[in-house]
Amino acid sequence: MASGQRKFLIVEVDYFTKWVEAEPLATITEKNTESFVWKSIICRFGVLRTIVSDNGKQFDCQAFRDFCKEWRIEHRLASVAYPQSNGQAEVINREIISGLKKRLEDSKGRWTEELPSVLWAYRTTPRTTTGESPYSLCFGAEAMIPVEIGVQSPRVVHFTEDNNEEELRCLLDLVEELRDKAAIRVEAYQQRVSRYYNKRVSPRPLRQGDLVLRNSPVADLTGTRGKLAPA
Repeated sequence: MASGQRKFLIVEVDYFTKWVEAEPLATITEKNTESFVWKSIICRFGVLRTIVSDNGKQFDCQAFRDFCKEWRIEHRLASVAYPQSNGQAEVINREIISGLKKRLEDSKGRWTEELPSVLWAYRTTPRTTTGESPYSLCFGAEAMIPVEIGVQSPRVVHFTEDNNEEELRCLLDLVEELRDKAAIRVEAYQQRVSRYYNKRVSPRPLRQGDLVLRNSPVADLTGTRGKLAPA
């Protein structure tokens, strides 16, 4: 458990840019869920058209439905016990857990301290689906990362303050073209994934009463099991 008794993480990801926001919480309630959506999303990026969430009681409750109705946000619940119905969020969750595990080793209680670094790395790394980083699709330019300061990347070497403002304007003028190209790449990627999946999967109908296996992972306090346990 992290400092301040924080043991939960609420995560949001934009389906197009892949920009991710996350906040550690001590408890998951409809009140702090609404607060997260308000502070981390609406106040920074504007009102959303749609929110897709899991079926947790903090989302599937009258208070959160009223909140979405007030802001005219369409709220959709993912299919129960079927994470693929909200696959983008599941991908982000795996990325965050993987990044934290690499940094934490046996010190699982420090995960909130390492979280900003994990999010920064994700936001500034080009994604396979879009070919661009979430940062560039959001803001129209690539972020200056620490390694560029130490190694002196070409744009650092050739930087001139006099031309900087003009170059930024040019990048912002091209941001819609950048996003259009990313949308084309996303569509092509989804078609490739669909073809690959359809080749490998055989339909297997299930009837009421059939026996099935269920995997139920359990976290513990020893550090040997759970999401942040060593691989």
